[in-house]
Amino acid sequence: MLSIGMFAQIGQVTHRMLRHWDTAGLLTPAHVDPYSGYRSYDPSQLQRLHQIVALRDLGFGLEEISLILDQGATAGKIAELLHIRQAQVEAEHRLATQPLGRCAAASATDLQGEPHVAH
Repeated sequence: MLSIGMFAQIGQVTHRMLRHWDTAGLLTPAHVDPYSGYRSYDPSQLQRLHQIVALRDLGFGLEEISLILDQGATAGKIAELLHIRQAQVEAEHRLATQPLGRCAAASATDLQGEPHVAH
């Protein structure tokens, strides 16, 4: 068994993240001491931890990650989800860059509608 500190260190996450994921039911400790509340993890749980971290890094939410992992994360299923996630990120990027384009267009003219001439 690994202490929460050792498990967090190996997984490169914080204690707080592990506690949050436990509360969310995403990564439950293998053992919790009934008197102290001390959490212990089994080394076999590192694979799930790494999957959670990887999916979080790709922008998936905790509910999505839970569904992915609980339904069995096959390579084909993850590839399909990544394709969907890519489309979502591209749409978010288009929305986020629209104001930038308007700013660029506005800076090409002054406030009275006259073209800006660089000197």
